[in-house]
Amino acid sequence: MGEPAKGDGPPWKIIIFTTMLMIGLTGSQILPNMLDHETHHRVEHIVELLTMFCLSFLMVHVGYELDLDKSRWRDYGFDYVIAMLAAGLPWILVSAWFQLAMPTALSWSSCLLIGRFAAPTSAGILFTMLEAAGLKQTWLYQKARVLAILDDLDTILLMIPLKIMMIGFQARLLADAAIVMTLLGLAWTQLHAIHLPNSWPWTMFYAAAVTAFCMFLSHATNGLIQLEVLLPAFTVGCITKMHHHEKPSMDTDLNQVHDFAREVSGGNAHDADTEEKIQTIISTVFMLLVGLSMPSLFSEQDAESSMEASQIAFHVFAVTVLMIVGKMFLVFCYTDEADFRTRLGLGLGMCPRGEVGAGVIVISLSLGISGPAVTVAVMCLAINLVLSAGFIFAVKQLAQPAKAAVPRAGRPRRTWMFLTFALVAAAAGGKYLLQAKHDAPTPVAYAALHTNAAKQDHRIRAGLRRLRKLKKFEM
Repeated sequence: MGEPAKGDGPPWKIIIFTTMLMIGLTGSQILPNMLDHETHHRVEHIVELLTMFCLSFLMVHVGYELDLDKSRWRDYGFDYVIAMLAAGLPWILVSAWFQLAMPTALSWSSCLLIGRFAAPTSAGILFTMLEAAGLKQTWLYQKARVLAILDDLDTILLMIPLKIMMIGFQARLLADAAIVMTLLGLAWTQLHAIHLPNSWPWTMFYAAAVTAFCMFLSHATNGLIQLEVLLPAFTVGCITKMHHHEKPSMDTDLNQVHDFAREVSGGNAHDADTEEKIQTIISTVFMLLVGLSMPSLFSEQDAESSMEASQIAFHVFAVTVLMIVGKMFLVFCYTDEADFRTRLGLGLGMCPRGEVGAGVIVISLSLGISGPAVTVAVMCLAINLVLSAGFIFAVKQLAQPAKAAVPRAGRPRRTWMFLTFALVAAAAGGKYLLQAKHDAPTPVAYAALHTNAAKQDHRIRAGLRRLRKLKKFEM
């Protein structure tokens, strides 16, 4: 009774995480100028490995705590459609801005690839910040957890056709889809069914194993298959059986959050405290590494750009706004589960981008995309990281965790109508943007074309008459 509520997350955690993020972001811009190319390349490789390890550790924990009711698979399918649209809207808006508003010579396929950086929510940053804000026991946290994983998954899957648009079809690209589908099938069919040790040393071992597997796969295929650690690590956590999953219930409460640290420690307060401290340390280091993973803002891209600083600032502002506005699509969803303030908080909570978006930019650079669009993308991602703490503070004010939402059965018609309209509009817009467009002839041009055709027809008929006369003369 006298124990403090675990939901009252101390603000200093968010302050520390934000500070580490800023230190890392500053280091990512200073180190390239301080180190020679070879040394900087080694540092980048070490940062990449450590980032993958920390993200794997955090995602294994997310899998540990996930509790799904398989009888509600239609609801999860609905969540996937929502996540796909919430990721797709900022992607389409930003890609269209790169193509239509910026002085760039990039093709639509290139704009669609580089624009995808705006889509995926950073699952690692989101979970870390929301938990630090004391929102772990809220509907918002549970829904954001599912949506963040699904929209990252959607980005991973969509990178396959985007790569095909850039480099053409290659059979090995299908291996990406096969691996993802296999992991998803394993997580669903073996959900918390395998007895595996789950204390923090074992979780570190799983994270290291996942990191090694993803790095080996990348090197073995010469970088063609880039498997993010997010899904394999999440799958490991999902298949691990926890004590609170041993007694299945027909009334599974998705808003219930179990005290994982106390559970794996067998109720031992000291061990539970150690579990929490280890996870906090890993989360803190992860925020530093995410900042260090950002590409340099002052690269050769800037030298190639003909835009002035004021123009770049305008485009950065516009793209940043589009990245936020796109995620506000969630305000129109889940009207049967939460009030407007909570849905607005959910939209803001899905705004932080991070490691997956940075990965999209790196892939774009490796495929030869360059110019002002890349510069704007990197700067927008950096600014979004800086704004992450602001998003979470706003979410904390809007979430109102003390007032639980009361779900109603079924989906309101306006939600389904809105989703249908959004899908049709996206399909129509995609067809319009990607198809080869030719200027329609004006009335004057059409008249001239018709006149020329008539003259040509007259010449042909006159030639045929002369030919007949010659034949008669010869006879």
